[in-house]
Amino acid sequence: MSRKIYRFQTCVFSVGFVVGVILACLFIDSENETKCKIRDISEISYRQWFSMQNFKKYAENYSGSSYVETAATARISEALYLYNVVHVHCVVFVKKTKNALAIKNTWAKHCNEIVFFGLKSTSVISLTVLKPKSSWQYLCDAVRHLWQNNKANLHWALFVPDDVFVIPENLRYYVASLDYNEPHYLGDAVTFWSNVYNVGEAGYVLSKGVIYALQMKFNSSELCRKSGKYWRNEDFYLGKYLGEMGITPADTTDNYGCKRFQRYNVNYVGTPTHTVSSSAHISSSQMTPGCYSDKIITFSGIEPDKFYLYDYLLYCVRVVHHGGTVASLPPPVPASDDQVWREFLREEGMGEPRDISPKQYFELWQKKIQSPEAFNALLRQQSEDTFSGDDVSGPYSHEP
Repeated sequence: MSRKIYRFQTCVFSVGFVVGVILACLFIDSENETKCKIRDISEISYRQWFSMQNFKKYAENYSGSSYVETAATARISEALYLYNVVHVHCVVFVKKTKNALAIKNTWAKHCNEIVFFGLKSTSVISLTVLKPKSSWQYLCDAVRHLWQNNKANLHWALFVPDDVFVIPENLRYYVASLDYNEPHYLGDAVTFWSNVYNVGEAGYVLSKGVIYALQMKFNSSELCRKSGKYWRNEDFYLGKYLGEMGITPADTTDNYGCKRFQRYNVNYVGTPTHTVSSSAHISSSQMTPGCYSDKIITFSGIEPDKFYLYDYLLYCVRVVHHGGTVASLPPPVPASDDQVWREFLREEGMGEPRDISPKQYFELWQKKIQSPEAFNALLRQQSEDTFSGDDVSGPYSHEP
C-alpha cells in the first residue's frame, strides 16, 4: 500500500497516543507485576514528529493511482515528503567501478545527493579522487570535503563501501524525528579494545552535528594524516575519536532486536552463526536466523547484478495483499480442522471445546453418529425403497 498525506491538525491524536501507551504500560505492570519496556521508540517518535507537521496519513490502494497530481489534490506521498524535508547525502567509497555504476543506477537515485570517492579516476562515473596514506585519512578527508561543499543543505550523511545496498527511505523514516544539528552516530555497533564503534561493512550515518565536530577537530588534511595509520580500520578510529568527544553509537535495533544496519549478506538470513571480518579485527557474532528488520536500512556483500535485482523487487514489484478498489477480493483461506470443529460446536449451541464435559462429548457423538447396526438397517431400507417401485422398466424396455 502506498500511503498518501494531506494537511490536517492531528496534535490531539498524538497526545492521546502517548497517553494510551503510558496507560497500557501501567496496566500491564499492575496486572503482571512486570515492567513495560519499549525497546525501540523510533515509531512513537516518528508519529509525534509527523503530527507536528500538520499532516494526516491515509492508505492509497495499489489498484488506484500511485501518482497523484499534487497541484489538483494537494496530496503527496509520505516518502516524497520525507525526501523533501530529510536530506540524505550518500557517500560511497569505490573499489570496483562495476559496483559504483550499479549503485548509481539503483539505490543512489533515492538519495538527495550522491558522492563517490575513489583512489583513482575512472571514466565510468564521476568521483572525487583522494590520495590518503591510511584508511582513516581517507574517511577524514572525505568528511572534510563533504562539509566544505555541502554544509548548506547537509542534514545526514551515510557512508558505505561499494558492496552495500541502501534503502534511503527507511533511513529518512528513522531519523526524521531527530535533530540533525545534534550529534547522532548510527550503525551496527561492536566493541573492540573497550572502544565502541559502528562497523564500516554495514555503513554508518553521521548527523550534521557530528560532521561539524569532526571537521573542527581535524581542520586540515595533515591532521587527518597524523591521527591514523594503516588500512581497514577507519571505522575503529571514527568511533575512537567520537568517543573522546562524548559521542557514542545509538542502539538502532528494532523491537525484536533485529538490526537496521546489517553487515551480513541477506543470503545468511537462515544461517544461525556466521563469522565476518571487521575493519579492525575478526569479530565472531551470533545472528538470529530470520532476524532482519522490516525497516532495514543497509545490508552488505552485494554483487553488481544483485543491485539491480533488489532494486526491482523493492521499487517495481507490487504484491497484491487485499485486492484493490476495483480488483478481486483476496482468495478464500481454507478453514483448519480445528476451526471446523469449533464452528460445529457453536452451531450445536455447545459453546467452546473447553466448556464441554466428556459426558457432553459422548452424548453429542451418540446423537450424530449412528451405530453400525442402525447404519446397516438404513442402507437396506434405502435399497428396498429404490428397487421396489411400480415402474422399474427403463426408457428402452419392452413389455413381454
